[in-house]
Amino acid sequence: MAFKQEELENGAALFFKLLEEEILSVSDPLAEKYRTNSEVHNIVNTMAAEAGLRVFSTAKNVHLVSKARGSSFANSYTQMKEKYSGLRRKRYFYLANIIISIFLAEIDKESHVRIRWEEEGISYHRLSDLVTATLESWLERKKEDESFTQNWSIAVEEVAELWLTEFSEYRLNKDEQVDVTRTKGNRLSFINTALKPLTEQGLIIDQSDELKLIPKAELYERLDELYHSQKRYNKFMDLILESRKELEEEDQNAQTEQN
Repeated sequence: MAFKQEELENGAALFFKLLEEEILSVSDPLAEKYRTNSEVHNIVNTMAAEAGLRVFSTAKNVHLVSKARGSSFANSYTQMKEKYSGLRRKRYFYLANIIISIFLAEIDKESHVRIRWEEEGISYHRLSDLVTATLESWLERKKEDESFTQNWSIAVEEVAELWLTEFSEYRLNKDEQVDVTRTKGNRLSFINTALKPLTEQGLIIDQSDELKLIPKAELYERLDELYHSQKRYNKFMDLILESRKELEEEDQNAQTEQN
């Protein structure tokens, strides 16, 4: 089927705009054409597929994402360490992925809970406690079952040593305030580093001055479209939630004592 010149130009313009911005509001004129013009829709999808990318639209946005395999735009370890200096060593990269997963397990809830997270966010300190509880739980699981780390492909001992032993909790700047953007070698600053990919893609708001992370609607759109149908994702989220039961019980006991 031959496309008109205007459709080809609009399709190419949208594809390259998505390539630059990754997410476009449906109010954007080009994004609107993707949703309403089947020819533009097909042109953009074809261009994306040729590059190993995928385009999908929601009620509010049009997203461009890389496919897990066969994409020249997929973020490999080599690409990530070149872009983010804090992830130059593999165990730092592994730890960053675990932190992102634990963050997602905390915020990926039912709709009414999602709204609360979008309004209140999750504190750096809370996420740090969750990472600690999860890694300590996994270390105990490894002692009980040697196959645990192999079954889940988790370098538990490497990342646990980094997080629990080598990192301090936080560091203060010259004004005696917690600083997560200009300090290194501590848990809170590494949370800032680990979540930079989500921040730069416009999926979360990192209020580093208030030590707070706020998930955006765009993040939930990607989770709904790309991850909730994946068995591996759902099983890993269940593993993380199961690992945090002891911490959650402590939180409940503390709230009971306060009441």
